[in-house]
Amino acid sequence: MKYALCIVALVATLSFAGSTFDGGCADTFGINGYTKAWFYMFGAENSDPENTFRGYNWTAFTARLNDDVYGCVGTQFKTYDGNSSIQVCDAFLNMNIVPELSIRAGQFKIPFGWAFNCSGGGLYFLDRAAVTGTEDFTNFGGRDVGIKLHGQFDMVGIDVAYFNGTGSYTDADDAVNKEFAALLTVDATDWLTIAGGVAMIGAPQLDSAVVVTQEKWDATGIDAYVLADYPLSDASNLIFEGEFMQAGWTEPEVVGGEGKSGMAYYAMLGVNFDLEDGFLTSIMPAVRYESLSPSYFLVVGEDDPEDNITVMDFCLNCYLTPANTIQIGGRNVSYEDEDLEGYTDMYLGWRMNF
Repeated sequence: MKYALCIVALVATLSFAGSTFDGGCADTFGINGYTKAWFYMFGAENSDPENTFRGYNWTAFTARLNDDVYGCVGTQFKTYDGNSSIQVCDAFLNMNIVPELSIRAGQFKIPFGWAFNCSGGGLYFLDRAAVTGTEDFTNFGGRDVGIKLHGQFDMVGIDVAYFNGTGSYTDADDAVNKEFAALLTVDATDWLTIAGGVAMIGAPQLDSAVVVTQEKWDATGIDAYVLADYPLSDASNLIFEGEFMQAGWTEPEVVGGEGKSGMAYYAMLGVNFDLEDGFLTSIMPAVRYESLSPSYFLVVGEDDPEDNITVMDFCLNCYLTPANTIQIGGRNVSYEDEDLEGYTDMYLGWRMNF
């Protein structure tokens, strides 16, 4: 808890004062990230606790050898319901081979899924899209140890990566142990970005003694998204995010049935209004609709399961400064299965970027 309070105090000071590092160290070392604290009220029946205070901090430390080479370590601290933890999430080296091509090696985010890869300091809601917490997504996305090539050619970006499945946030080598991922991004205009990606995971073929007999590729994930930041006027912007994901069945095929892919999509819409000479610099109401259909195994002759989930996020972002945001919102969850009862959670949060 002392660590959390120190981080909050430091970040608040830097954020409001607009502090920067001067001198030679500014060219060599850098610190950036965000801190957020919030009051959360649970809407599910018989929730225990009914409400809670929580805190989270993300800090990335960078060290630059020269203009073309730098290293990064990203850490997270969170305190939820009296339990606190500190984790090292990212640890990688990055080198520019030529101006258009760079290489990254270490543990970092897999280039699959905008909902997970977008900056946490820029979220329009307290939480990322619900799909990022599902097993269908974590089979293909998240963090892992690997190597990635990134090419940027004018408005076109290309990422090609290979991971070995041994990262801190992945399964061990006796489960999903290899992955290729590729992403194509096109900045079509100043306000519109279109992207599509694919991820292929490999699981080993095991014998009765749990010994790998051969490698095989057994599942593919597909992802596509659209981002728009359209200027409606000099004082307002229309913000849109839409993403579709398909997650292939990752378990072994069994006679008598068929594995069905999971699918998810969401659409987010918001309008950012600039304010002049007021307590707030801008406000942005936002809403996000999300539909989740988990992967499943369908036995011949049986009906499809009623397991679809709908999530509705809503939030009012009140920007005290560009780096300080008050968020008032909630999340509604409903189920296709009539035996499950939906609920609505509410929150009041404060986020500071540094």
